[in-house]
Amino acid sequence: MDNKKRIRCSDEKFLEAIFTSNTYAEISEKTGQKITSTMARYARTKSALAKKGIDIPSMQRAKPSRQINNVDKMVETVKKLKELHKG
Repeated sequence: MDNKKRIRCSDEKFLEAIFTSNTYAEISEKTGQKITSTMARYARTKSALAKKGIDIPSMQRAKPSRQINNVDKMVETVKKLKELHKG
């Protein structure tokens, strides 16, 4: 039930996190909010401030960590599955 608890963060703390971060994940860590909530709040904040002529830094999404040799791993998996289901 704790994972559904709402984390509150002041506008000042949120803006400070924006100006000291490069990714949504960094903002999320600093504010304690979920990444999806952070992204939505960032979009609302950016839009509201843009109407007043104020720009805030652009954020990047964290790149997913992927295995370099993905094809070889899939080949191994297919071979194992074929052996398993042969008989």
